[in-house]
Amino acid sequence: MKRLVALLSLVFLYINTASAQLAIIPQPLHVTAAKGAFVLKGQGVIGVDQESEAVGRYLQRYLLDTYALVFKVNVYQHIPLHTAIKLISNKSSAEGAYTLSVNSGGITIGGNGAGVFYGVQSLLQLMPQGRGMLFRVPACTVEDQPRFNWRGLSLDVSRHFFTVAEVEKYIDVMAHYKLNVFHWHLTDDEGWRIQIDKYPKLTEVGSKISYWAKQGKFRKLDNLVDDGRDGFYTKADIREVIKYAKDRYITILPEIEMPGHSEAAIFAYPELGCQDSTGAKNRVRMYDPSEHTFQFLEDVLSEVIELFPNDYIHIGGDEAEMDDWLHSPTAVALMKKEHLKNVREIQSYFIKRIEKFLLSKNKKLVGWDEILEGGLAESATVMSWRGEEGGLAAARMHHPVVMTPLPYMYFDAPQAKVATEPIGWNPPVYWQMVYQYEPVSASLAANETSYILGAQGNIWTEKVPNLQHLEYMVYPRALAVAELTWTAKENKNIDRFEQSMYGQYNFFKLWNLNARLPNVQGMEDLVTNKDNIGIVLKHPLKDARIQYTLDGTRPDTKMASKPFPLVIQAAVKDSLLISADVSLQGTEQHIFQTALVKQVTVNPSTVEAAGLKPGLNLTEEKAMLGNPAKGIKAVSAGTYLNGYLKISTEGDYRISTDFEISPAVDLDKQVIISQNKNKYVAPQSALLHLKIGYYQLRGYYPVNDKNKGQTLLVIKNAEGKLLDTAVSLFH
Repeated sequence: MKRLVALLSLVFLYINTASAQLAIIPQPLHVTAAKGAFVLKGQGVIGVDQESEAVGRYLQRYLLDTYALVFKVNVYQHIPLHTAIKLISNKSSAEGAYTLSVNSGGITIGGNGAGVFYGVQSLLQLMPQGRGMLFRVPACTVEDQPRFNWRGLSLDVSRHFFTVAEVEKYIDVMAHYKLNVFHWHLTDDEGWRIQIDKYPKLTEVGSKISYWAKQGKFRKLDNLVDDGRDGFYTKADIREVIKYAKDRYITILPEIEMPGHSEAAIFAYPELGCQDSTGAKNRVRMYDPSEHTFQFLEDVLSEVIELFPNDYIHIGGDEAEMDDWLHSPTAVALMKKEHLKNVREIQSYFIKRIEKFLLSKNKKLVGWDEILEGGLAESATVMSWRGEEGGLAAARMHHPVVMTPLPYMYFDAPQAKVATEPIGWNPPVYWQMVYQYEPVSASLAANETSYILGAQGNIWTEKVPNLQHLEYMVYPRALAVAELTWTAKENKNIDRFEQSMYGQYNFFKLWNLNARLPNVQGMEDLVTNKDNIGIVLKHPLKDARIQYTLDGTRPDTKMASKPFPLVIQAAVKDSLLISADVSLQGTEQHIFQTALVKQVTVNPSTVEAAGLKPGLNLTEEKAMLGNPAKGIKAVSAGTYLNGYLKISTEGDYRISTDFEISPAVDLDKQVIISQNKNKYVAPQSALLHLKIGYYQLRGYYPVNDKNKGQTLLVIKNAEGKLLDTAVSLFH
């Protein structure tokens, strides 16, 4: 059905002034900025009670190591009012909640459980962002508590090993942003990384897979970017990391993979592997479901449980090559004995048997969403990674769920669509995409939403060989995870978060953290009918510099770099390819970006104006009227638009889209917005000099539940004023 609709939407930039000034990530529940500041001076006192002493000593060490400020920690029954920094335990508040008050007389933090520690993290973000500066902490009041109890970040140390020091640095940065679950992926095909006394070959052999691959005794590790990085953690190492995390109120979730992703263990102990009755010599990554295997796993898990004090043990369960069991005499016999109909039911039997053992040890089982197949174990917690469907199914069955779905929560994906970005398994995942993810689906009933424990970002390290590369992939995206899991849903605001995020880069420099640099603002694919263009490039970091070319070649490293903002004036003939290399002074950090400027010809149409009606013609059964003074808003799926853009004053006009995944838009049969581009990864717009007249406008945009409120088109004049489409769009 065709309806005449004129729809417009302008996304107003909203920044809470006080919050932006204070720039705390994740955004607190309530923030009130005040006048004045407290000046921190060395030789001060951190006053603590008995419960908050450990946090006080953490703060003392941070101030010394980061700023060379020397503070004493004094334990009091009643902390004196004149004390510079007061940390007070408050058991009456909610778990993890805190208050932070800064005035000219001092700093006071109160909280329950981890709350005092979280208040300290907010305080640290109010500290100076460099050394040798005046230590003025702005006056404010913060009242805060977390939205979710599970705020996670994983680390795969199986594909590439990371040292204890590297893991502890990873945990440190997690703590700064109030992430509280460290998911430690300790075993996989490419390496077994945890000492197990009863089975020494797991580390003597299974932790040295790259060594054995080089000897020709293990398959070639062609899924890794290099030859791998061997190593393992002794039990002493594990205990050290557990204490380090506990001191930062982070729980460690150990993962011991089964029944698949077990090649390293099977290489060490071949009898554990799934046997093939046909005699075929296949790559074996599946445990044989034998009594010997179950005894082995119970022995291993017993030693793991002895080390880790937390409630949960992750047993994997993902990507099991279950068809291997069809050739296993053990598995076939098990199917007959237990009346199992298919291999999925073998998987379920396997997981349920491990669950029973864990329950006997007062531990809870966590697994990837494949553990739903064949029947979910009774007390299992599901990590939903293959999209949200598994998590939604588990929540409807009243099972706890951690949302960690592709693509939003997978940080082994690149952060931009350029060849120079580190390679990954998936299409680009940008920080905005992470930030806008909502863990609690609107499709869940009210009595099902409480089963969503929270969300988690994941990083798999096949293509991540070292710490610097790891940090590049994880940050700043992990900050978005921190806010979406901590901040109240109604307090989230992507524009405010963006400004706060940019403010964190000075802290990254203090911590020697190799976070990916933000993109250049103004680098976008551009369609124009002008012969000469002026493009202004900006960057949110003041120390950023740029080298660029206009012929598509990558800038030479010997070229002089220029500061931002940068104005590029260039002639356009057919096309122009801008290539930019952006670096940060004082570091080795840099990113590479490109933008294509394409020249087109557009002319007014010959049309009888008297016969036109206001608005565009949209082919859609369920279109809604919007505010005609604000824009063209998407309303439902598969909408085609036809009509005319009326230009009453000759001049330059910019046409862009705020649709996350671009629609297709033509003006005078020239493509001005290309479909299937992402506004963050591949931004685009048209800069056109338009004469007075009517221009034929056509478009198509697919709409779904996630994007139906996004803006299809934004049309502005040379002064940046939004065109009133009530008098500019006709059909």
